[in-house]
Amino acid sequence: MGQTATTLLLLSLLLGVFCQEAAGLACCRRYSKREVPFTHIRGYSIQTIKRNCNIDAVIFHTGSGRNICADPSLEWVMNSVWRLREKVQALNLQKQQRRA
Repeated sequence: MGQTATTLLLLSLLLGVFCQEAAGLACCRRYSKREVPFTHIRGYSIQTIKRNCNIDAVIFHTGSGRNICADPSLEWVMNSVWRLREKVQALNLQKQQRRA
């Protein structure tokens, strides 16, 4: 019984490591064709070209948990990034004012 439990524990640890590595390898391979309404966007991350990711992309994170790959050369994409940055700066300013 002890050896079986140890084996199961090791297998689940290995599976956890493998899943984390596989998730880290996921990337945008093509851009979404549709513009994402700004009201649906909750955040973003940046993808740069690297070994497994063949395109630069802005990845918008939506309130419903979707990740949408967008072309950073499009005007609506950069406008959305700019608006998100403004929101963060405004929140930071409010936080600093509350501390003072």
